[in-house]
Amino acid sequence: MRRLPYPNFDDIAGVDALVDNTKLGSYPGLQAFRQALKNGYAQYHAAAGNAQAVPHVPIPAPLDEWLRKHYKKLPTSHLPIDSIRVENLALPCSMCGSSHASTLDHVLPKEDHPAFAVFSKNLVPACDCNTKRGRNYRGNAAGARILHPYYDACMDERLYAAKFSGMGKTALVELQILVADTHPDRAAIEFHLNNVIKRTGVLNWLGTQWVKFIRAPRKIVGSLNFIPANDQELIAAIRDHQDSRDYAQGSPNNWESMFAQGLLDPAVIAWLYPRLAIAGRGINDPVIAGVT
Repeated sequence: MRRLPYPNFDDIAGVDALVDNTKLGSYPGLQAFRQALKNGYAQYHAAAGNAQAVPHVPIPAPLDEWLRKHYKKLPTSHLPIDSIRVENLALPCSMCGSSHASTLDHVLPKEDHPAFAVFSKNLVPACDCNTKRGRNYRGNAAGARILHPYYDACMDERLYAAKFSGMGKTALVELQILVADTHPDRAAIEFHLNNVIKRTGVLNWLGTQWVKFIRAPRKIVGSLNFIPANDQELIAAIRDHQDSRDYAQGSPNNWESMFAQGLLDPAVIAWLYPRLAIAGRGINDPVIAGVT
């Protein structure tokens, strides 16, 4: 997950170019909805992309389908939108925090909101979590909605962490929310966790990362290139690793940082430290003797 700057694309001029394009199958029918599209874009921005507050823009068939088709094959006027995807290929998914973003995701699904099918502020770089979440973007409870990378400032905060239990060669893994119940975006943060992040392979990845860490802690947390003399040195090393992951990934809500935050749990530190500091253990040895 990453907070993103607004796309550098003039959507209002894009509406004019789209509806006036005589080469498109949506011409001339879409011309009657020129102002409705512009108003819809303005209302979307005014609502800060809040899935519970953005008004629906009614676009009748078959024009609604034409708008969805225009996303699949962007008209010349809208080709610059694809730069959002290209420029983020090597960066984490803005929606779930995985290590890649190879496509563009409609924050509000184009099936439900065809008016926003080619609206740049509704398109964010994402991995396959966009297909896994499907059309889940808002709930019935107040504030229960998907987070929006262009608008939700809380995405700059550390929102989620791994929660390890049953620690040994393997561990049971869950994800926990770090912000207080009183956080103004708590309902959205929880909805996003359950309907976006947990629908990915993150729990499996965190479990596998734990196994790798137990086998070779230094290879997973590179700053553990020494034997900690106390638990505070261990915490400092993990935090140093986490800071480097936050910087490299551009967000505190990438999967590697969620893993590191899970290691910083006091119960995990209390389990880890005596095993890492046991007499005779080398810096390249596993956490548990004999594990390969």
